Amino acid sequence: MAHEIIMPALGMAQETGRLVAWLKNEGDTVKKGEPLMEVETDKSTMEVEAPKDGFLVNISAAENTDIPVGEVVALIVENLSDISSKTLQDSSKTIQNNEEKAQIDPNISTASNKEETFSDSSASSVSSNKEITKPSVTTEGKILASPKLRSLAAKEQLSLTKLRQAGHKEPFKVADLPALRQLSSQSNMVLRSNATSLVDKSSYMIFLSEINSAAKLEITSETVFASFISASLRLLFNEENIGIHYKSGLELQSTFYQDPDKYQLENIIPHDADIQTTAEVCDLTSTDLIQLSGKINSDIIFTISNFSEQFLISLDWHPNRISQENALVVLRDVSSRIKSPLKQLL
Repeated sequence: MAHEIIMPALGMAQETGRLVAWLKNEGDTVKKGEPLMEVETDKSTMEVEAPKDGFLVNISAAENTDIPVGEVVALIVENLSDISSKTLQDSSKTIQNNEEKAQIDPNISTASNKEETFSDSSASSVSSNKEITKPSVTTEGKILASPKLRSLAAKEQLSLTKLRQAGHKEPFKVADLPALRQLSSQSNMVLRSNATSLVDKSSYMIFLSEINSAAKLEITSETVFASFISASLRLLFNEENIGIHYKSGLELQSTFYQDPDKYQLENIIPHDADIQTTAEVCDLTSTDLIQLSGKINSDIIFTISNFSEQFLISLDWHPNRISQENALVVLRDVSSRIKSPLKQLL
């Protein structure tokens, strides 16, 4: 008996869903509760799980296509011998049509990426004894990753295989993007660059004291630095979201901020760790350290430390991410904001 897999409704007014990716191939064994496919609407992305044990067959929907809610996109059968000859013919025709579409438009992904003729001993009892095509299964298998990470990685021409080879846990998420960039940069053997600026801290300390007194709140250097750096990066990248991974304190604890420059200083609060990180900030001002080196997890790293009556601000960057010219522009802009902080609030 065949069990139908349909396009689910993720919202009350939803008419279609986008089939982002198949997580299983035609003919694969599936277990109840295993993810079968990724489906995306305008509000969310979810994994559709197998409702029962069996074999996935008759995939009739291509990846990256919009499917009407309730439409059957595949079947699960208990045994391959349960498949009727008509089902096999329909499956073969569907895959063939998808392949023809892909030849016309290479941007259309199909349920079959490579042709591989297969026959199963249990399928030999089928009356037609027809052979069908199925996606070839590589030794590594399909890489599981969120649609957003796939999109960002494709935009930067980064291979998700590097995350798997490095032992990162699947499914990969947006938070893995910095690690992916770093792994890719290591393979390209491109040396990082750095520059350092000295900024007089007197105006900044007066500003911090007065703003805390006026607001009757404790506004820390962490929120101010995070806000200024976010604002400088936004001028360079012109991106909707700027994520800051901020390390501070004696133990250099991690805090994450999303677009801190868009808020009043007293309204800046930490964000969840699962954000796309634009830059990392290593704040050493509460320690006796001036510089710190070690494992690099970001393409852009600011280090702020004390140097007598000045702040020592260092910028370490990867040339594949930003050019030297742009890096120096950002460093000068951050230094200028810290040197004359009151101007940033006017």
